[in-house]
Parts: sequence; C-alpha cells; structure tokens
Amino acid sequence: MHRVPISFTVLGSSSSGNATLLSCETPAGPRHLLVDAGLGPRTLARRLEVAGIAPPRLDAIVITHADSDHLRGTWRRTLERDRIHVHVPAAHREEAAREAVPRDLLRAFATPFEPVPGVRFEPFVVPHDRTGSSAFRISCGGASLGWATDLGRVPPGLLEHFAGIDAIAIESNYDPQMQARSERPDFLKRRITGGSGHLSNRECLEAVRRLAGDRDDRDGLQHVVLLHLSRDCNCPRLVERLWSEQAPMLLDRLRIAHFERPLRRLDVGVRAVTPVPVQGTLFG
Repeated sequence: MHRVPISFTVLGSSSSGNATLLSCETPAGPRHLLVDAGLGPRTLARRLEVAGIAPPRLDAIVITHADSDHLRGTWRRTLERDRIHVHVPAAHREEAAREAVPRDLLRAFATPFEPVPGVRFEPFVVPHDRTGSSAFRISCGGASLGWATDLGRVPPGLLEHFAGIDAIAIESNYDPQMQARSERPDFLKRRITGGSGHLSNRECLEAVRRLAGDRDDRDGLQHVVLLHLSRDCNCPRLVERLWSEQAPMLLDRLRIAHFERPLRRLDVGVRAVTPVPVQGTLFG
C-alpha cells in the first residue's frame, strides 16, 4: 500500500483552542505529532472520534507559542503519564513550564529540529504580541507543509522560507470591517490589527497568492487551509466569497478550519489525478 509522507487533520482552530494531528511516514514507520495542544486531552479524543480516527500514541507535541489556546494546562497529567516531549519556542519555555509542561519533558527550540527522527521542523519567528509565535516549514519524505498562525503581519523572509512547499495552513483571522464595527474595546482592536496581533483575510489571501505565484497544478500548492477565524469578527462565507473573487484558481484547494469540529484529513505529497469538487468541501 502506498503511504503518504505527511497527512494532517485540523481538529479545531480558534481562540477557543487549536490542535492539529500530524501523521508522518518516516523510515522507522509512522509517527504522530500534535501541532499545538490548545484542546485538552478529553476534547481532543472527542474530536478524533468525530473525525473517525483512532487515538494514536503521540510521539511528540510541537507548540507555536504558549498562549492558553495553543497549550492547555490540562495536558500536564497526560504528559507525565505518557512521557511525551513538548517542543516550544525558546522565548516561551518558562511560560510553558509554568502552565502545562513538566520541565523534564520540555524541549526548547530556536533553530531547525526533529521532534522525531525523519520529521524536520524549520521555525521562523513571526510577530505576535510581546514574544512572537513560530511559523514552521515541516518536511518529511520529500513532502513539505507550511504552518503560520497567530501572526500580525507577513514579515520579510517568511514567504521565502515557505518557497516550494506542497501545502500551507495559515491564519485568516478577521475581516477589517467586521472588526471595526464590533463592540470590542479599542485597545483590543488595536492589538489585533496593529501588526503584532492577527492576520486579516485579505493579508492572508495576498500572502498565499504570492506564494503560489506562477506554479501550475502539477507542482503548485495541493492544499490551502485557513486557520484561526474569529468567531466574532469573521465569517466563512465572507472568506469564501473573497477567495472566489480574488483567487478563483486556488478555490478548489481551499479549506476553512472550524472552531468546534475537525476538517477531514488532508494528504500532502501525493498528487490527485482530478481536482476535488468545490461544492461542500470548504468546511469539511
């Protein structure tokens, strides 16, 4: 049976909690990791059941940053019991240890690393609040996946860092007009939109469009997954309309992560013979 180098299932993505199951086919066999652990173990198990996935033994957890919606404190007992190493940005080491991760299981990173042999994470610090967040270029078996969430803007060098990737998951947090009209306090609006908070729908689209460039279907992006949509200041249908108008050539590859239900598993590195129909696929 042909094995896929990388597959991933977004189990939830929002300010309520973020977690994605990443499965990689390494020379030593399949390995399973979490990218972010902002859903507690029980919630994670329920989401896996909904997705039709038997809960795997986790080989490692990799955290983009230590905010509570990306690293839930309820993981501590599970980490101790199962001896799961948790990889966190060096700038977030102390917060992660204080909130959720036993120190002997904590692994801080600032340069490329392999949480398990055969799976390479290349971090890139992106602007988010005081200590930033980590975007990743994730590689295994010749396939590559870009990951970027909780970033206030697309900094110089990030798209070069992602050059040639097979798929991307990137934040599309808010619609500027909905944000401006919302009843949120002004300080929060400034934090979100000021370049060190979150990425708007249009900023996200422009980044992906630049990344896709002139690459054709044979070697272009297989999947575009939009993460961390605001429940108050965004709307999936609005996002879909924006992409339909501004990037129709990418619409058949677009998926929008949900805050309380998983997306279907996406495979990276195996090219489909025919495109997936758009109707009914953006949100599942």
